[in-house]
Amino acid sequence: MIADPKPPRRFLPEVQSLRAVAVLLVVAYHLEPRMVPGGFVGVDVFFAISGFLITGHLLREVRRTGRIDLPGFWAARVRRILPAAFAVILAVLAATLAFLPATQWKTVGTAALASAFSVENWVLAANAVDYLAAEEEPTALQHFWSLGVEEQFYLFWPLLVLLAVWLARRRAGTRGRVGRRESGGGLPRTTLLLVFGTVVLASLAYSMVLVAAGNPAAYFITPARVWEMAAGGLLALLLAEPEPGSEPRGRWLAVPGVRTALAWGGFAAIAAAAFGFDPKTPFPGLSAALPVAGTLAVILAGETRGALAPQKLLELPAVQWVGNVSYSLYLWHWPALTFFLVLAGREPGPAQSIGLLVLSLLLAWASYRWIETPVRTLAPLAASNWRALGAGAAALVLVAALAVAPGTLAERGIAAQERAAATLLASPPPGFGAASVPAGAPAYLEGVRQIVPLPAEAGADLPDLGDCVQKPKSPVTVECAKGVKDGKLTIALVGDSHATHWYEAMEATAKKNDWTLLTYLKNSCPFSATKRIAEADGSISCHQANKDTLKRILARGDVDAVVTSHWAGAAFEKGAAAGFADYWGQLEDAGIQVYPIIDTPRPGTKAYARDCVAKNPEELETCGAPESRAFEANDYTLAAAKREPRTEVLDFSDQFCADGFCPAVIGNVLVYRDKHHVSDTYIRTLAPVFGDRLVDRLRADGLMEAAR
Repeated sequence: MIADPKPPRRFLPEVQSLRAVAVLLVVAYHLEPRMVPGGFVGVDVFFAISGFLITGHLLREVRRTGRIDLPGFWAARVRRILPAAFAVILAVLAATLAFLPATQWKTVGTAALASAFSVENWVLAANAVDYLAAEEEPTALQHFWSLGVEEQFYLFWPLLVLLAVWLARRRAGTRGRVGRRESGGGLPRTTLLLVFGTVVLASLAYSMVLVAAGNPAAYFITPARVWEMAAGGLLALLLAEPEPGSEPRGRWLAVPGVRTALAWGGFAAIAAAAFGFDPKTPFPGLSAALPVAGTLAVILAGETRGALAPQKLLELPAVQWVGNVSYSLYLWHWPALTFFLVLAGREPGPAQSIGLLVLSLLLAWASYRWIETPVRTLAPLAASNWRALGAGAAALVLVAALAVAPGTLAERGIAAQERAAATLLASPPPGFGAASVPAGAPAYLEGVRQIVPLPAEAGADLPDLGDCVQKPKSPVTVECAKGVKDGKLTIALVGDSHATHWYEAMEATAKKNDWTLLTYLKNSCPFSATKRIAEADGSISCHQANKDTLKRILARGDVDAVVTSHWAGAAFEKGAAAGFADYWGQLEDAGIQVYPIIDTPRPGTKAYARDCVAKNPEELETCGAPESRAFEANDYTLAAAKREPRTEVLDFSDQFCADGFCPAVIGNVLVYRDKHHVSDTYIRTLAPVFGDRLVDRLRADGLMEAAR
């Protein structure tokens, strides 16, 4: 250590204690998020530790040999990381086939494949910015995203160190190959400092830009995270042994109490982030600097001694044991929790959380004792780097092949169902879908057991409108013309995705009555003058787009009526009802009749309704909900209509509920394609009732006569 006459320590108990803190923060956050709302920063602690340790190892090798044994470095990572990781992936695949509905098999298989190849972070990043995938339930392998970031770092970081060494030697006029030791030995500190510093600054700046823009991918992608590991690398460079005859660095650390204050300050910074941050904190960006700086402060403090020093706590056997099993504990705790949620159907209470913690610790101990340690020290693999790399590649191929299996099995089962579904859709029986509501909305028609759309394919059962439905962050809302050109009436469908899921009924009605249908649809953006709370962090962009939509509708001069709806689960700033009434009133002032639709009910499960239906085909009532709690309490439609009484509210609740209950399957048709969007198939069966009611309202308002 710097400023210390003793030889460098090979084992750093303070680093091991940081591992224990990091993993316990993550586990506590997942089990009891209200207790540690910012426990996710444990991942950042891990990143900083990894950057420090890996860079220190590489620098010592460069100093000792003048080169880096890349096969040896990567073989060590294979022996250290892959055995336990692959064991968890295989266990999750087996549990998926045993406990999860077939609707989730392909998703888990994809996650397993991505995790095996260390790219799960990029898959999650893509899903995070995909509106249709953003609400997908997390898989039991979602936590592999952080391993993906680290393993990508392990792939390119030694190459970057080699590049820095090569640049330094080239600048010094060395003509030998990179692997040859520099004349006089030592590290090219200045070049390494510039390279590492550039990575830190560039990555941190990129992370800050993404976070400021509200891009959720910032949390997962490697370029926005690598600065945390590079910062650990910078510290490793600063703490590297000085050249012979040079002044020792960091003499100030020898001042009594400095190390102790630095260590406690580092732990305090980590605690401040863990208990002061929450999921709403803009992250990572600059916020991540707090736990990273705290981690590096503890490492920099090194061994602390004295009455107030934390060293005795850090060296406690229990703390060191948790540090030892931290990797396996991180791997196993999340699958234990996710499968508990599936089997129990609810969030864990305090007692269940303690039980899951104990189970995770037992799994971690077993994994460390019988998988991690034996494989890492296995003589045949330790004796040959190429043998270790070959074994890792073979294991990767095997795991990848098994990861494809769940999706393949699911597709085989789907093929037979698709034929039955196609037959049913080609010749639907009386009472199909919404037509069975007057008979009490039975789940199955007599003699018919096939459900359409297939639960495994329901996620894609939505209008194929392309760019006519804009993404949440798009600055504009596109106008599209549908229905009949130069129709008798011009009707506009305006709003968010809950307005979009009425499109099939609107289009069928427009074509039947020779209307022109205009669409102004933008996911996550209800047609209101009041901003959504989510707009404050930049994750959506609605306010200006809505204002532009209103202007365009008013400027056209040919719009006769507007049909609109919004997701009742959306959270707004103050004055939500007034915001809807404001826009509706401006349309009414221009002679445009407004027809707001009360939002559709929610299914009776927090998970996807399609998964519940696939899992419980004989107990479908478990997937529905009593009418008394199927509707969101904050649907502002009626409140806004009271403020603007010229509007005509449309209520189709009776087409989703019967006898006080709102089923998930009605007349062999799956009502929901996810947690709250209605399937296109069900909306098409509802189109006749929708069209009749809308036409009746238009006729009552004199618009049908005007169109003749």
